[in-house]
Formats: sequence, structure tokens, C-alpha cells
Amino acid sequence: MTVAEISRSLEGAWRLFRNRRDGLDLLDRSLEGFWRSFGALLLILPIDAISLLALSRIAVQPPLFEAFLSRLPALALDWVLFPIILAALAKPLGISKSYVSYVVARNWAAPISWVIVTIPIVLQGAGFLGDQMAIIATLVALMVAVRYHFLIIRISLGVTIEVAVALIAVDLVISFLVVAIAG
Repeated sequence: MTVAEISRSLEGAWRLFRNRRDGLDLLDRSLEGFWRSFGALLLILPIDAISLLALSRIAVQPPLFEAFLSRLPALALDWVLFPIILAALAKPLGISKSYVSYVVARNWAAPISWVIVTIPIVLQGAGFLGDQMAIIATLVALMVAVRYHFLIIRISLGVTIEVAVALIAVDLVISFLVVAIAG
């Protein structure tokens, strides 16, 4: 991936956040672009490290590097599991033609979503939010991230609201299971 591709892709993802369909046009939705979009995980790693650092100020954590490394397998599994399951469901759901667009958009949107969800953690870790306000801010951040995922599904897959909500639910359940299994 080049810096230009990363910049263009993040701009496309940001446009999708603002409910702008033209964000898809900035994403490389070719087969090569599909596979390269999984590299957006590399952009999440520093965000995850920042959240872990903030969490270490809030609660007892293992050393930062150890905590970071222990989370990598679950993060990687969560990153690919829903796209794999959705690939199996693409034909029955009638989304085979738009599947690649969705995965590319989802992958490039992930760094933006992670920043949104990390902000309350950082604010709490820095002492700007107490426990209760941090919980509220985290819930708001999660709702914003879920809304973003909803927009990506609706724009890239062109599915009904009901299907979009069901896909979000499946993705969330998979993420919670991965986290629960990983400990």
C-alpha cells in the first residue's frame, strides 16, 4: 500500500461516515484492492496500543507490550472471521456482487471506528472523565461506531434495513465470542 492509497481510502471511509455514497468511489474495490484493504489492520495497531496505554492508567493491566501481543491473535481473528462468514452467506443473501465493496469499505472504516471508540478510553486514562462519564461516553462512541457500520452495510451492499441490522448483530456476536474465547 502506498501513502496515497491509504490517504485516498481513509478519505473514502470518512465520506461513508458522513453518509456519502461517493466514498466508495475512492476505495480500490478490485480484487487486489480487496486483499490490500486487510492491511488497514496495521493502522489499527497503534490505536490499540494507545487504548491499552490509557487502560493501564485506569485498571491493572499486564505490561503494555505483553498486553498488546496477547490481544493480537483475537484482533486478527476478529478482523477476518465476519468477512469469511459473510462470504459463505453472500449468495443466499444476494450480495455476491457487492461483497468485495463491503469488505473493502469495512476494512478502511475500521481505523476511524477504532479512533471513535478509543477517545473515551483515552479521556478517562488522562483523568478527564470519571468512571460514570467514561461509561456514558463509551456507550455513545459505540453507538456512533455501530451507526457507521450500518451506513457502510447499507451503502456498499444495498440491503434492507432489516438485513443491515441482522448483519451488524451477527458481526457483534462474532466479535464478543472472539473476545470471550480469547479471554
